Amino acid sequence: MKRKVMISTLLAGILLSTSALSASMSDTVASKEAKALNNPNSVKGHAMSQAKVKDTRLNDALQAKMDMGNFKTQASRDDAKRLKSIVSKATTQHIIALKKAPQEIMEGLQQTVVALRALHQSQTKPAKEALEKATKLFDKALKKDPQLALVPIADEIQVNDFTGDAKLVKHIIASAESLLKAHDTQAARSMLLPLQDEIDMKTEFIPMNEYPLATKEALKMLNKGNTKMAFTTLAVALNSIVTQIVIVPIPLITAEDLVVEASKLDKSNKKDALKLLSSADDELEKAVLLGYTKQHTAEYKSLQNQVKKIKTEIQGKNSVVKFYDHIKNDFKSLISKHEKEHTTKKPTKA
Repeated sequence: MKRKVMISTLLAGILLSTSALSASMSDTVASKEAKALNNPNSVKGHAMSQAKVKDTRLNDALQAKMDMGNFKTQASRDDAKRLKSIVSKATTQHIIALKKAPQEIMEGLQQTVVALRALHQSQTKPAKEALEKATKLFDKALKKDPQLALVPIADEIQVNDFTGDAKLVKHIIASAESLLKAHDTQAARSMLLPLQDEIDMKTEFIPMNEYPLATKEALKMLNKGNTKMAFTTLAVALNSIVTQIVIVPIPLITAEDLVVEASKLDKSNKKDALKLLSSADDELEKAVLLGYTKQHTAEYKSLQNQVKKIKTEIQGKNSVVKFYDHIKNDFKSLISKHEKEHTTKKPTKA
C-alpha cells in the first residue's frame, strides 16, 4: 500500500492573497485506505486496489504469482509510529537547515504580486504604489545583507510511503516484468507507480540578484507608461523563482532508526535486538529493490554486511558497541550523500 502525507507552505499562498505565507498539513492516509477498500478502482495506482481489481489482461499464471495477502498487509502501530517519528525528524532538520527569509523580502514579494494583479486589471496607480514599496523593501534587505543570494520563501514536504516489505516489492517487480513481456505496458506501468518510498523536500527560493532588479525595471517601464512591458517584466521575475527538490529514501532512514533502537537495548535483550536488526536488513534490501542505491551500491552493501555482522556478534560474545558506532556513522554519511546528490534546481513556472 502507499500513503501520502503533505506538509506545505506554498508560494500559492502569496499568489492567491496578499497575506503572509501560511502552513498547512493534511493526512490523506485514512481516506485513501477507505477508498481502496470500498472501491479499488477509485484509487489510481494504489497497491491495495491493484490487488483487489481483477484485471482481465492478467492470465492465471500471473494471478498465481501475485500474493494477494501481501497487498493486504497493514503497517503495524509500531511501524506507523516509527514513520511519523522519522518524518518529523527529517522535516525538523530540513527546516532548521533553511535560512529564514527576512521579513522585508517576504513583504516585498507580496507587493510585487499586488502590482501584478493591479496591472492585469489595468489599475496603474495601485500597481505603481506597490512596486515602489517592493523596491524600498528589497533595498532595505540588501542593505542589511548585501550577500543575499537564494532566499527560501516557501517549503513543501511530501512523503510517499510504501508500507510493504522487500518481498512485496519483489512480487510487484516480477509481475510487472511479466506484463512487459506480454507487451501490456500500461498495466505494468500502473503496477510500478506505487513503488515510491521517499521524502521529497521542495523549497522555493527568490534570487535576490535578479528579482529586485526586475522589480525596479517594471517600475521604470510603468513610469514611462509602458504597462504591458511592466506586466511582462514582473511575470518573468516570478519565473525566476528557483525550486529545489531533495529526495531522501525512507527505507534508508528507517533502517538507521531501527539500528539505533537496537543499539539502545540491554545486552540481555537479544531477541528484540535481532528482530529490529532483521527489519533494518529488510529495509535496506527494499531500498536496493526500489532503485535508491544506483550511485551508492558499495555503501548499501557495506551497511547490509554490517547489520549481518552485528546479528552474528549478538548471538556470540555480544561485544557490539564498536560495531554500532561504526554503522551509525556510515548511515549518517550515506544519508548526507543522498540529500546532496538527489537535488535538482529549476525555474518555477508561473
